[in-house]
Amino acid sequence: MGKAAGKTFKSIEEQVALLQARGVATDAETPSVLLREGYYAVVNGYGKAFLDPAATAAASDDRYLEGTTFDQIYQLFLFDRELRALTFRAVMSVECTLRSILSHTFCEHHPKTEAYLRRGCYAQQSEYLRGSDGYDGDLTWMINTLEHHARGHTSDERDDEPHDGQQVAWYREHYHEVPLWVLFSDLTFGNLRYFFALMKRNEQRIVCQRMRETCGTTSAGKTLSPAGMLHDLETLGQLRNDCAHEERIYDATYGADEATYQQVLSTLVAYLGEWDEARLLEGVRRLSLRTARLTPAVAPILAARGFEIVGS
Repeated sequence: MGKAAGKTFKSIEEQVALLQARGVATDAETPSVLLREGYYAVVNGYGKAFLDPAATAAASDDRYLEGTTFDQIYQLFLFDRELRALTFRAVMSVECTLRSILSHTFCEHHPKTEAYLRRGCYAQQSEYLRGSDGYDGDLTWMINTLEHHARGHTSDERDDEPHDGQQVAWYREHYHEVPLWVLFSDLTFGNLRYFFALMKRNEQRIVCQRMRETCGTTSAGKTLSPAGMLHDLETLGQLRNDCAHEERIYDATYGADEATYQQVLSTLVAYLGEWDEARLLEGVRRLSLRTARLTPAVAPILAARGFEIVGS
């Protein structure tokens, strides 16, 4: 069997013609949108929701439902962009809280400044939440990562005070040790998740309790175990990455249980304070209602994914 032919470059005019040939009505704004946003991002990313399955199968090529317009596809694209912005802001709030609680709890139990470089300050292999088989490798990697960030930065000698991006280097040069709460500003959400998994079990339980205490009355009764929190952090980490890298989220699924955005949203709000929770949920509600009202063809697509499309 011969190798399949690759995709060839198409001009904006050719892209518009291709859309029209596949049954998508275009308008005067279509060329500028395609040039600004990209055919792949808009059409390949969001056109699937408007495809005619029978016509597509018969033609062995994409064919769209009768009445589909490019603007409808673009409005779904814009909906998801705004949804990512709302969601990412909320996840970043959780990440900020997580950094604070993890560092505070660890340092409370291990007060020496660079105790995070000592293997004895972490869980035993038998209690490692990610499984004993990966314990040695994960612990070694975590300590190496922390040591790299603590020792791998230099700063300008002319700087008398720390500023964004140089806190770790400033502490290293002026104090010769870097506290964990400073070092954590350099770590990713994934790093924080592994750090939590490697903490001693009693410290993990304290982290869980403190996370509950920051969630306000709405989530105060949520039962949160170390294993449950790790599962939640893994899911939220995937969501965070999708938001950061502009992946589609409105119809995405997460984790081995293939949780929908709506299900992950329920997880996310459980880690937010009351004000952040209300802002996120109201923002998603208003965005859904506005999109459904302005672009009725998008409404059933959103409804099928659990978004509110009817209301005041």
